[in-house]
Amino acid sequence: MNCQEFWNAMPEFEPNAEHSHLAGCPVCQARWNHRREIEAGLRAVAADCRKLEAPARVEARLLKAFRTQSGIPERRAQRRWIPALTWAAAFATMLALGFFLMQQREPEAARSMAPHGTERASLEMPNDMEGFIPLPNTEAVQANEEMGVVHVEVPRSAMLAVGLQVSADRAGEMVQADVMLGSDGVARAVRFLD
Repeated sequence: MNCQEFWNAMPEFEPNAEHSHLAGCPVCQARWNHRREIEAGLRAVAADCRKLEAPARVEARLLKAFRTQSGIPERRAQRRWIPALTWAAAFATMLALGFFLMQQREPEAARSMAPHGTERASLEMPNDMEGFIPLPNTEAVQANEEMGVVHVEVPRSAMLAVGLQVSADRAGEMVQADVMLGSDGVARAVRFLD
């Protein structure tokens, strides 16, 4: 079996299964090891992210602004899961983008990231797009489209996902960023403030 046949026909391997092609091909073995390291890193990030949620004040402001704009009367019982879904969608988009962009780079040791959450959220659209970097594989921001801007604190390594250079010794530091969210809750652009 050659390399192309191996990767085309490859089922999801069982963790301890032995594969004759991997044993005889150092290129495929290195690629497989890189894949396993990325998978382990993503599992660690996912475990850390289960504890993240937006503060109650952010949820209350978002719901109030949404109800004001849409003409829906304010209800007494507020749902707490709407901002969490928005954050989950934005985080999943950034994580998928980071995974896609890091696929061709040298593997780095997995790092544990401490969740810091959000600081504030606003529904004001910036006057201009200055400093915002459009995220790959997302729709372009239209002139009349309603957008929200959320201020977050993320690891400096997140800058790699949009093609910015980050030194290895500073990759774990936290950096302030504004994430532009479309009306569908999907992240469209990011602006790093540090």
